[in-house]
Amino acid sequence: MSVSYQDALAYYGIDGAHPGGFALTKKMLKNERIHRHTKILDAGCGTGQTSSYLAKTFSCNVYSIDNHPEMIKKATQRITEENLPVKIFKGNIEKLPFSNDSFDYILAESSTAFTNISKTLKEYFRVLKPSGLLLNIDMTAEQRLNRNEKAEIMKFYEMKDILTEEEWIKAMKRAGFKKVEVLKANSVLEELDEYTLEENELSEHIHSTQLDPKIDDVIQRHQKLLISYGEKLGYRVFKAKKIDFLRYA
Repeated sequence: MSVSYQDALAYYGIDGAHPGGFALTKKMLKNERIHRHTKILDAGCGTGQTSSYLAKTFSCNVYSIDNHPEMIKKATQRITEENLPVKIFKGNIEKLPFSNDSFDYILAESSTAFTNISKTLKEYFRVLKPSGLLLNIDMTAEQRLNRNEKAEIMKFYEMKDILTEEEWIKAMKRAGFKKVEVLKANSVLEELDEYTLEENELSEHIHSTQLDPKIDDVIQRHQKLLISYGEKLGYRVFKAKKIDFLRYA
């Protein structure tokens, strides 16, 4: 049986595997107006680390969704142990099981890029309230990749596409978002220089979990790819508004 990158993250229960890690998540959320009446969807919640933080820090209404059974298991265990009122759903973010205009925020951390991006962005737009905001952290090509480079990366991560910053913005606007901002941009190489050892949740979890040779091989290949494409791959933090308030004021 083949093991995917997502399987490896789930096996080791990796928290904050997205670029910038949990430190970036906390910094990003600190600047938002989140309160106890805010309704947030954690789209691709993984182990539930961010969902837990949202519920404990802001006492807001948190809904979490993920498609990986092991991630759902770990997120449920975390939320149960911490006795938090987070609602967890197993489902595909390309077809969200929520009504139109449901959420004030959608937070997607390194999840959108692993789906049919166009479908997922349209779903985000659909379930956000008219005043809603999307916060999206995802892999971005720093420059256009050639066919072989793109094929290698897409095959390993089981991705359908790898977008540049410009392509991400165009995709969000095609989905209906009126205003898209880039809150942070970094290449993998720049991020590795900034990322301290104590923040590296990936290494921390692997060393505290029983190693599986097949899964460890996937993690090693992932790290080699990041080094190999350090200048060509990066990430962006996007903030997309469903309605441009300045335009409609």
